[in-house]
Amino acid sequence: MAILTDDNYVDKAEKVIKSLNHTKDHRNNKIKFFLTTTKIRNLLNLTSNLFDESKVRSYKELADKIAYLRVQFVYQSGRETAVKDLVKKAEILDILKEINNKESLQRFCRYMEALVAYFRFYGGKD
Repeated sequence: MAILTDDNYVDKAEKVIKSLNHTKDHRNNKIKFFLTTTKIRNLLNLTSNLFDESKVRSYKELADKIAYLRVQFVYQSGRETAVKDLVKKAEILDILKEINNKESLQRFCRYMEALVAYFRFYGGKD
């Protein structure tokens, strides 16, 4: 069974963001994530171009770029513990392995957008 579906990717994104490592400011009761908006947006930027290309190119033409995307996520995870926390909890590497057509690629890209949206909603800042 696929990790991401059209029915679950939004709820999954919210659950992942709520589970990220953070501290709580007891003065104003706000969450402070260890992950920064800049870092999560950089991850989204890695996928944005692929989403745009998927509208005009075949899956076969994009397969190599999808594989390279996995390498980029691994590299960013190795550089920053907070990114690694997100990549693991969001199952990004496993989801990238499951991509086998344009629809699953576009769903992954929308999942990344949902992660950023919930991150901002729950107080993610730089």
